[in-house]
Amino acid sequence: MGEKYFTVSYDDGLEQDRRIIALMERYGIRGTFNLSSGMFGKKSYIRRVGALSKGAAQKDSAHPEEYYDHFALSKSEAQRLYSHPNVEVASHGAHHLVQTDLSPEEAEEEITRDFTELSELFGYRIVGHAFPKDTYNQNVLDALKRNGALYARRVARFKEPKDFSFDRSSLILMPTCWQLDTYVKPLLQRFLDTPAGKDDMVFFMWGHGYELDYGTAQGSYDHLEELFKMVSKAGDVHCVTNRELYPDSPRNNK
Repeated sequence: MGEKYFTVSYDDGLEQDRRIIALMERYGIRGTFNLSSGMFGKKSYIRRVGALSKGAAQKDSAHPEEYYDHFALSKSEAQRLYSHPNVEVASHGAHHLVQTDLSPEEAEEEITRDFTELSELFGYRIVGHAFPKDTYNQNVLDALKRNGALYARRVARFKEPKDFSFDRSSLILMPTCWQLDTYVKPLLQRFLDTPAGKDDMVFFMWGHGYELDYGTAQGSYDHLEELFKMVSKAGDVHCVTNRELYPDSPRNNK
């Protein structure tokens, strides 16, 4: 008999993650935060996502040039925050580079440096990665394999999935949805209402902390809390980190 699992994944190691982890703690949610070891303490702004595909969060035409804080935590702040027992740390590339055209040497720098430095900082072997901007090439995949990666996460692309199946045999991990997809809540309700079958079912949501500052229907902490509350009331759902989706791996040990 299969089991039902819920997990989240957030990128970039941002100041907003403090509020996300507080909500995770309140509702017993577990998840993974993807960090770039060469980007600690970086201060910048990011323009709100616009011109999205049908079915995703819609651009607010009244604020076409609205910017949001994209402030990465310092190394010491990150070490304190992400050492929370509900949290796994994973790689996001040492310098958050677009990974489509990286040479073997560049891929080695981006992946091996990040895995090594994050493992040293948090005291356990890093086994996961999230592709910056959903980009990668064979050099990146080769570097991930050399570093013993269990999974490398892509991003959901505004298309509601047909089911909640999960393939542990593939290095490439495709999440169920983005937190700003308009169908997140009904999709989660369908997951919660679907009885466990022969195979495991996984609901995997990803996002960025700054997106919760948008003040839209999906882009808010209130909406995230509502989703977490739905999961916390389900008696048959296991909340896990991304790493914990691979329980039989000998590398699955903090």
